[in-house]
Amino acid sequence: MDWHVQIESQVSTPMNKYKNPRISLSLMRFLPMTLLLWTSVTFAAEPDEGNDDGKDKPPKLFSDSSEMQVTLSGPWRTIQKRIEQDAHYPAQLTYTGADGAAHTIDVEVSPRGISRRFRVCNFPPLKIHFDKKKMKGTEFRGNKSLKLVTYCQTNTKYEQYYIKEFLAYRIYNLITEYSYRVRPLFIEYRDSENSRLKPISRFSFLIEDIDDVAKRNDLEELKVPRVPAKQLDNVETSKYALFQYLVGNLDWAATGGPDKDKCCHNSRLIGTGDDDVPKYVIPYDFDSTGLVNAHYAAPPEKLKVRSVRQRLYRGFCSHNDTLPATVELYRQNRSAIMALFDDNRRISDKNRKRSKDYVEDFFKVLDDPRRFEREITGKCRG
Repeated sequence: MDWHVQIESQVSTPMNKYKNPRISLSLMRFLPMTLLLWTSVTFAAEPDEGNDDGKDKPPKLFSDSSEMQVTLSGPWRTIQKRIEQDAHYPAQLTYTGADGAAHTIDVEVSPRGISRRFRVCNFPPLKIHFDKKKMKGTEFRGNKSLKLVTYCQTNTKYEQYYIKEFLAYRIYNLITEYSYRVRPLFIEYRDSENSRLKPISRFSFLIEDIDDVAKRNDLEELKVPRVPAKQLDNVETSKYALFQYLVGNLDWAATGGPDKDKCCHNSRLIGTGDDDVPKYVIPYDFDSTGLVNAHYAAPPEKLKVRSVRQRLYRGFCSHNDTLPATVELYRQNRSAIMALFDDNRRISDKNRKRSKDYVEDFFKVLDDPRRFEREITGKCRG
């Protein structure tokens, strides 16, 4: 489905009058250590809700990057049979908290998504709905609902897909605070209606809500249906476009989308207001990328690309003047990006090597001026 290619070609503009200060190249020498320290401090100092009971609270869900052990009990067989219904179903979530104790909370779950829900997965992606008042004092406080990326199919190759998708989010966290945080989980899925069904345990992860992404950056989610490329923040959009190139993602649109009331495709906009500039585009949903390399993924038909592993830069020419600083930012984070794959204990050795090789190919383009001009600046749109 290639509507996003057509929409963006219509609304992108050749020049960008909104210039932002460039990141100092001298500062870049210190960026890896600074970014990692700053990230940990930012996560720990994430704004919290009022502490009415005077008791110490555990870290908020996305302030902690450790894997959470979870048992999720729900009517899974019923949901699978009624996959087309957008209904809420009662469930129980038991997790091991920061205090080392098991905690059980009542939640509701609902199936979500399109491709994975209707065409790819036997077990759909879920949205978990919380009673916000009852979450006070827990790791889940402040959340009304969260997207859960599930195991999809029992074949473990699917689990590897979503481990790599999780790492794609983590890569972008290293590059910018204008990104979705994710929390890794190891979930035992139990059917609450049939105890004879054998539980299945798989890696999964929760995705931060866009409202919280905006709040962390003192902004709000925007509801505009489309936006000219010239209104997007130059620096952040360069990071966004180069990231999409790094992971080999073509399944996105930053200026329009299928929803007539809200931009975009596999991205969301945040800013100070619908009529204000600049606006910031936040990417999500990376299972169709070359990095994940899911067997069911295919590139948009109208793009002359053989497979999802073939990269194609689709950034806007009006943002090219910010690319040198952005390239330096990625270079400075090269070791940290590779360490994400080296340090992850869930990814298989084969997938670790293939993923690192794929990322290394990205850096080879950055390090070769001719290839960079041919494959990046020479391929920009508008």
